[in-house]
Amino acid sequence: MATSKITIDTVNYLGHSDDRNFNAKVLYKKHGKLHLAHVDIDFFNKRVYIPKQAKECKVLSGFELAINKHNGF
Repeated sequence: MATSKITIDTVNYLGHSDDRNFNAKVLYKKHGKLHLAHVDIDFFNKRVYIPKQAKECKVLSGFELAINKHNGF
């Protein structure tokens, strides 16, 4: 399964803001390479939303399942 290849290293919660569409930055590894993704974590509804990523960010296949599992959703 693709999620076994993805490990979440760090989730940095920033809080909500009107000037950005995410509230957390996630550092994760896939195949030994470190990647950054911006996500919006909704603890009330137990969902992770993945907005359009900035140029330096990347969301790879299996990331959504891995971040949901990491947060216990």
